[in-house]
Amino acid sequence: MAENVSIVIKAFDKTKPAFGAVGKSLKGVTSAIFSMRTALVGVAGAAGFGYIVNSSLKATDSLKKTADKIGTTTEALGGLRYAAELAGITTQTMDMALQRFTRRTAEAAAGTGEAKAAIKELGINAQDLNRMPLDKRMIVLADAFSGVTNESDKLRLAFKLFDSEGAALVNVLSQGGDGLKEMLGEARLLGLTMSGSAAKGVEDTVDSLT
Repeated sequence: MAENVSIVIKAFDKTKPAFGAVGKSLKGVTSAIFSMRTALVGVAGAAGFGYIVNSSLKATDSLKKTADKIGTTTEALGGLRYAAELAGITTQTMDMALQRFTRRTAEAAAGTGEAKAAIKELGINAQDLNRMPLDKRMIVLADAFSGVTNESDKLRLAFKLFDSEGAALVNVLSQGGDGLKEMLGEARLLGLTMSGSAAKGVEDTVDSLT
């Protein structure tokens, strides 16, 4: 996904004040969303391409708002979503799992909560884990999971860390830290992550249009 967006908005004079906010929001997002936009218009038609652009804007808006809610970066969340997709996990499931994991890590660092015993069993210091960025936290967790040989134990621990979404994440964590790092790096190489500043520009644009 390219980080810059160029959108031309045509409207009657009376709409200018409303669209002024849109133009301001777009300052940080200045080139095309898709480098293949001409080909896409040829395939989907103008209306279809408009739908693609609108869907992309909304997806990026969701990425930014979810990253803010979880307390992570758009780059980290985008990479983790890609790792989930490779494992057949939906975006919604991954986002909810990360949200619950973030809360339970904070509780464990304070000496309480569902995940406290699980983190200790994995040989991880909860306070150190809580201070890490989310993507690094997941890599450390995957490293620890790779040392768990019993599948039932993996499932039990995943439930303590991620609640009911934990079952879906077992396969991701079983790849180990190196496997997860490889997937996150692949997401960056494929252009499937977006910087916080670019995502903020898209978020502001969608908010203005709304």
